[in-house]
Amino acid sequence: MFVDLILIPVLVLAWGAFCVWSWRVAHNPRGDIPSGIAWSVTKLYARVFHAMKIRGRENIPASAIVNGRGVIVISNHSAGLDPILIQSALPFFVRWMMAADMRVSVLESLWDFLGVITIDRSGRADVAAIRTASRVVGTAEALGVFPEGRLRRTRTELNEFQPGIGLLIARSNALVLPAIVTGAPFCEEAWTSLYRPSRSRVHFKPLIDPKAMGWKAGDIPRELRTLYIQWLREAGVEPTAPIDDTPPLERAPDASIKRRK
Repeated sequence: MFVDLILIPVLVLAWGAFCVWSWRVAHNPRGDIPSGIAWSVTKLYARVFHAMKIRGRENIPASAIVNGRGVIVISNHSAGLDPILIQSALPFFVRWMMAADMRVSVLESLWDFLGVITIDRSGRADVAAIRTASRVVGTAEALGVFPEGRLRRTRTELNEFQPGIGLLIARSNALVLPAIVTGAPFCEEAWTSLYRPSRSRVHFKPLIDPKAMGWKAGDIPRELRTLYIQWLREAGVEPTAPIDDTPPLERAPDASIKRRK
């Protein structure tokens, strides 16, 4: 009898918890069960394994469209973990742009499920990728971009922001939601950060309207990077200049070095 008195409330609570979880799974931004399950697992993983804390929740819009304009989420690129942390904090789905050389073929089904947009970072303008990304902006899904174009190679490195981000923002007339990631594991390989616990922090800043700021496409990368330097300093991180790892003879000419033809 005593066991029954304990077991029945436990079962009722378990059933109630399952019903709540099922409702949350079914009511996700993409509206399908697989996405809902992935969403729940991602949130749990970020909050437990990486002890993620979110700041600036009040700056997160309720949807990927604000006053008729699409939203582009941008972030410094500290680890391969970054997209997971940011996505777990947002109420709408984000389609991330990813370098072609990072798209491991064995995970092709996963990339397709996530709607990843592949971009060539060899230095040539990837017009097709920019067009695809532009079509995403203004839909129920936000576009996610790491303007640096690659991971940091030191704990405090902040790479130059790629010119393509300016063209993409200006062409799509998007609003920009900045996210600052700190505390993520520092790893040489992108995937290593997924299984190293951390105390990660994601801070969302207010939406930026580059058009209202008078920023032209060519100004946007520089202006955004300047803001990120300030924001990282406020977070206790002193950004350092990007590493120049180009071969000496391929660098800009100076008094002693000539560019190789």
